[in-house]
Amino acid sequence: MQSSATTTSSPALHDDLTEEAGRYWRQSEVRPWVQDMSHWRGRGRWADDSAWKNVGAKHLELYRRLCVLSSRETPVRSMLEWGPGGGANAVAFAAEVARFYGVDISPANLRECRQQLDAINYEDFRPIEIDANAPEQCLNSIDDPVDFVLCTAVFQHFPGKSYGERVMRVFHRALADDGIALVQTRYDDGSEALRSKNTDYAKNVVAFTSYRVEEFWQIAEQAGFEPLSVVL
Repeated sequence: MQSSATTTSSPALHDDLTEEAGRYWRQSEVRPWVQDMSHWRGRGRWADDSAWKNVGAKHLELYRRLCVLSSRETPVRSMLEWGPGGGANAVAFAAEVARFYGVDISPANLRECRQQLDAINYEDFRPIEIDANAPEQCLNSIDDPVDFVLCTAVFQHFPGKSYGERVMRVFHRALADDGIALVQTRYDDGSEALRSKNTDYAKNVVAFTSYRVEEFWQIAEQAGFEPLSVVL
């Protein structure tokens, strides 16, 4: 794939960035700004509870549009969210799915997500903590293929495009044969601010990795998906 070949980072540098990313997001335990970026209810921007609830409501609407677009008629019984953060999406989808897997590199995020789900008496939350260097290890904790994968506001924080390719392959392996996925990425509009970075992770975390539309479309195809739609 051409998109994975155009990199200026050595494997050692990529590993260092992955470690740095892991350390950064584990700070959600104690750093208010990381909690804000992780969509913790009542923290930072999410002191406005209507704004917090709107995060999940927006993605629930996109999911319903995806079901129509993919002619999905069978029920979605289980889902996996990559990077559930503070649980805004989890709470919104709780009435839709019987089992919810949350995969995160931050144990504090998983605890916060569980707390929000416990508050609405959701019974089958399966938290999966992974090492940032081994996203594939989550597959060992999934009992059965899932019907739906959701990933929003996460790919832009990945430590490189090749990491995103790995995660897309994980998504495809986790899904049932008729499974569907909704994945959001940062759009590379050609500006300096939104171009992909390869150094200073903490400084550039908001837009560390971004993709052109055709580039990510190809990554999805290479992972085994049939892309159906892109919304900017």
